[in-house]
Amino acid sequence: MGLRTFHLKSFVITVILFLVKKLETVQVSPCQGDCERVMCPTSCDCTNRTVDCHGRNLTYIPRIPCGISYLNLSNSNIIKLSIDETNNLTCSFETLTHLSLRDCKITLFDDDVFRNLTQLEVLDLSFNNIVSHAESYLHSLARSLGSLNRAPLRTLKLDHLLIQDGVNGIFKYFEGRNLTHLSMRENQIIQFEDKDLENFTKLIHLDLHSNWINKINLSSGIQTLKLFNLSHNQINIFPPNFCDTKTGKTRYKNLTNLDLSWNQIILPYSPNWNCLIALETLNLSKNNMEDITGNYSFANLTSLKSLILSEMHSTMRKIRSYALQSDSLKYLDLSGNGLNFEDYKEVADNIFDRLPQLTSLDVSYNDFASVGVQKLTVLSNLEKLIMRGVYLRQLPNDFFGHFPNLTYLDLSRNKIENFSVEAFQGLTKLEVLNISDNLVSNFPAPPFPEDTLKSLKKFDFAYNYFQCDCDLLELQDWINRVLSDPSKTHVFSRFPDDYWCYTPHSLYRMPLKDVKPADCSINKNQLVLIVLCVVSSVSVCLVFTVFLVASYIYRWEIKFLLHKMRQTRRDGYHPLTYTFEYNTYLAYAEKDSAWVIHDLLKELEEFNYYAYIRDRNSVPGVARCDEIVDNIYKSKTVILVLSKNFMACQWCTYQLNVAQARAVKLGPHFLIPVLLEGIDSKDMKKSVQHLFRTSKPIEWARQSTKNRLFWSELKTALDAEINHDFEETGYQSRDCGYASLT
Repeated sequence: MGLRTFHLKSFVITVILFLVKKLETVQVSPCQGDCERVMCPTSCDCTNRTVDCHGRNLTYIPRIPCGISYLNLSNSNIIKLSIDETNNLTCSFETLTHLSLRDCKITLFDDDVFRNLTQLEVLDLSFNNIVSHAESYLHSLARSLGSLNRAPLRTLKLDHLLIQDGVNGIFKYFEGRNLTHLSMRENQIIQFEDKDLENFTKLIHLDLHSNWINKINLSSGIQTLKLFNLSHNQINIFPPNFCDTKTGKTRYKNLTNLDLSWNQIILPYSPNWNCLIALETLNLSKNNMEDITGNYSFANLTSLKSLILSEMHSTMRKIRSYALQSDSLKYLDLSGNGLNFEDYKEVADNIFDRLPQLTSLDVSYNDFASVGVQKLTVLSNLEKLIMRGVYLRQLPNDFFGHFPNLTYLDLSRNKIENFSVEAFQGLTKLEVLNISDNLVSNFPAPPFPEDTLKSLKKFDFAYNYFQCDCDLLELQDWINRVLSDPSKTHVFSRFPDDYWCYTPHSLYRMPLKDVKPADCSINKNQLVLIVLCVVSSVSVCLVFTVFLVASYIYRWEIKFLLHKMRQTRRDGYHPLTYTFEYNTYLAYAEKDSAWVIHDLLKELEEFNYYAYIRDRNSVPGVARCDEIVDNIYKSKTVILVLSKNFMACQWCTYQLNVAQARAVKLGPHFLIPVLLEGIDSKDMKKSVQHLFRTSKPIEWARQSTKNRLFWSELKTALDAEINHDFEETGYQSRDCGYASLT
């Protein structure tokens, strides 16, 4: 009897379990009953297993057909996300893996809003209206994330939710056992402790870009983490300490990519990162470092392949002898630091001596001049070399022979005036060569050996100072021969649009390919005339040698005296036919020309201000002092780019004196001082000190937000003067057709 009872009970239990299982199946089965009749919402686009409702301003979640795996509801207007809303996803509970609720104006979540999305792998809740100081709002977010514990969630994006303080409260109920990617960019997080993520045992990528982090504790460690983005925060010391102070080991043993750019690190401390033996990429750019640490700073990072130490122009002062030593490093970026590589006190002579594996180097926007390039010759394995804007004036014939493996070479935005074919001798693997934006007037034809041309795929020599005379015929002929080769039809980058004559003035801006120089043959009479001219010139030079020596000794006194004499004549009579040709005159030191040309001038001309700049507008054969005076008088304003280089330049002092004398007539607002960097008062000339007392300079800063303020203030100052009535000076201002920015 007891045995029969036992069997009966077992049968009943089995039936009950079967019915419960059947009931569950009916509840979540995606394509039975009503689901068969659910069609694609009229306000959405449906393709295969994807429903896209992006930007349709929906106020609710529409019913979704069965079998959908990807649902995009971004840019909607849902406000509150409730369980009733997500029930419209019933037909896809078992198949939905990707859900985007980005920028849906959501402020509140139901506690269990995601509980039925048991297959969800990717969720984006970024850019919603989570009010950071309202505890109930954050609690609703935390509870809703807790309802995801049944899902195999791999990627979670919580960008721009204005979350403050730490991250602990957000993940109070969320276990995150399967999470591999967590993004919390553009919040207002002030402090971060890795113990708050200790449950995330599979986390690979953590992105905390653009927060307010200034306190950070990494003592617990995230052992699985490979990519850690802490850029654009307010970390000002080093901490973060990845190494145990007692054992020297780390819990970040798998970290391969660490981004600490755009912080406020002043003194990096290498023992804090030496334990990261798996680290391959380290980005320390755009910090406030004065010195690239001490010797052997990166030597213990035995897996390091990429090191970025760029854009610290306002603070960087020194690189020590063995600071960059690394047996594994392949890519090094030192661009934008404004270092003088000729000065061994700033850059040690042997900084590249212990980089045996280095194949790619970027040293753009530093100062190499001529001697500094010799520090690079030890890098025989280089394949890519970028030297953009490093003040090169010439190419040594034997320099590039030290780099037989070079495939990419960028020499753009320098001051190279000429070079010989031998400069590129030995570069038989070169594929890309860029020497655009230089001052070369006469290119050799061919510009490089035949072996170099065979490997070359891209050659960019646009925006040079092409002199369209008889010598141009050889260059034109060479270009045509190269283009006739079917394999080289696209070898010249930006050709022919950006290749045009600079001189003579009559051919200015004429496309290079269309120029036909006049008769280039020389007859006997012309030859005799040339000889007579040469003889006469030599005689004149001998007669005036003593006079020129004396003039040179007292050159500044003479130049300013002549200017004052012209000023006196102009004060007495102002011809009404005189017209303004430029909106502004740019006065700057030659060493600041890279910033002036590629930042200041570019911004001005994008908004149709026409500026006089010596590097472009000077006329050959005109005395420089006369050119300065004439063009300042032809300009409605003068922008003074003040820097330490400006203080050390006598020509800059001369331009300042002329401009201040001109301002006596036009008013103090005629001068617009721009402060490129901090200047000690002891280094200022009296005229500059006076300028600071009468005019508030517009300060340039590397932060993008402050730069926007800089451009706004500069444009306001320019517009105020450009639209000013100048009739009282006796000069007439012609309408140059350049609109203001406002």
